[in-house]
Amino acid sequence: MKYLLGIDDGGSVTKAAVYTMDGTLVAVCGGDSIPLKTPGRGFTERDMDALWRSNVTAIQRVLAQAGITGADIAAISATGHGNGVYLVDAEGRPAYNAIISTDERAESLIEGWVSDPRFTGRILPRTAQSLWAGQPPALLAWFKANRPEVLERSRWALLASGFVRMRLTGRATANLSDVSGTSLFNVDERRYDPQILDFYGIGDLEAMMPPVVGSDEQAGAVTEAAAAETGLVAGTPVAGGVFDIASSALASGLVEKNRLAIVTGTWSINEYIADAAVIDPDLFMTSIYPTPHAWLIMEGSPTSAGIFEWFINSVLGPAVKLAGGTSIGRDELYDAVNRVVFDPETENSEIPAFLPFVFGTSKYPGLRGELSELQASTGLPQILRSVYEGVVFSHMDHIRRLEKFQSLPDEAVFTGGVANSPLWTQMFADAMQRSLHVVKVKEAGTLGTVMAAAAMIGEYSDVTEAAKAMAPGYVEFTPDPAKASLYVDRYGAWADALAKADCDV
Repeated sequence: MKYLLGIDDGGSVTKAAVYTMDGTLVAVCGGDSIPLKTPGRGFTERDMDALWRSNVTAIQRVLAQAGITGADIAAISATGHGNGVYLVDAEGRPAYNAIISTDERAESLIEGWVSDPRFTGRILPRTAQSLWAGQPPALLAWFKANRPEVLERSRWALLASGFVRMRLTGRATANLSDVSGTSLFNVDERRYDPQILDFYGIGDLEAMMPPVVGSDEQAGAVTEAAAAETGLVAGTPVAGGVFDIASSALASGLVEKNRLAIVTGTWSINEYIADAAVIDPDLFMTSIYPTPHAWLIMEGSPTSAGIFEWFINSVLGPAVKLAGGTSIGRDELYDAVNRVVFDPETENSEIPAFLPFVFGTSKYPGLRGELSELQASTGLPQILRSVYEGVVFSHMDHIRRLEKFQSLPDEAVFTGGVANSPLWTQMFADAMQRSLHVVKVKEAGTLGTVMAAAAMIGEYSDVTEAAKAMAPGYVEFTPDPAKASLYVDRYGAWADALAKADCDV
């Protein structure tokens, strides 16, 4: 039997997974943790050599866990977080740290670009993207102005999955779905556009843009050097891969037009696929979907399950240590938090409004995380509940904007970190009054991207057929109508707090 290997480099973790050709998960393993570096205000970076070692470790571990060797792998495909930038030399060696898509160092450039009439009139119709600081144009322009020596030693400006493919194959590439979400690309003509690059003042960097390949096209093959490091076999074909937001959608079986998909990861991703691109300054992103003749229409921000991870790591965990508490496992801590958050007494008490913009948001530039309407009765249970609700309401805010462009059904496919918590998932269903089809997939990112690999080697005729055949089943969460009025009031108070904070900026 031959298998498929999927690799997913998210904003915080690396995963590798082995699948059979019908999409059955055989094994999944993570790489070693890579600490986030914050060397300056708004900087979010990771050590790129450590990131590659994490990929190597994840691949070695998953082959061992699956009980197979590299010779059993028929094809490989990688996905990763979109945007950010990975600057490397001609051999794929780091020219700087990996910059993650939550980076805000270039935020001052965005206002000037967006306020320029040429952006709405000439650039937006080409890119179909809103602009934000964590995208390659802003980061490259920042380096040009502040660290030109970094660009001098850089040959390629890659994305996360492109970095992994280059270390596997020795070739610099960007997959079509990934690069279409960067504000660098003319999505209609499917090429790098000098007019776009010149607008950002980076026209002289066009040679750093890697060649573009389709998701189900072969981007290269595993090199002898990569094979020696990972345990893979030299010559194993590597697919172009898939943008992570599209990969999660594919894993949920999203091939029908105008069906809502919700992904709860580091980013709040809310999306549907359409026959035509949507070009509007109020829309976050239109990108090219890996299925034929399809566009992914998306609203999002870094305000989802990753915010709870931030709260645990930066607030609650240190508070436990400060109080002299003994160490507690993460699962135990999550269980303890859930008991407090979903206690009826907490649910029915006065809950403050938490704006989860700890890592910023493109829709509300300059706005940051905020906890408002605190009063004497507010305690830790209410604050914890407000974090959960703030994440839900951020998704609802994005979906409200999507519905300006398309009427969406009263159900949605649902994946990501929150899907591992039945209680939090039910909160989403109750607040949205939508049925949620929670896809029974452990790693949506790796599954979606191996669908492209399966199509590449001819196991399926195209990515659409692969997605239909390989997508798992789902469990349905239905909304409780008795909770509707509670969340109408809560969401209204949250929206009021958001409007006030936005006016104050």
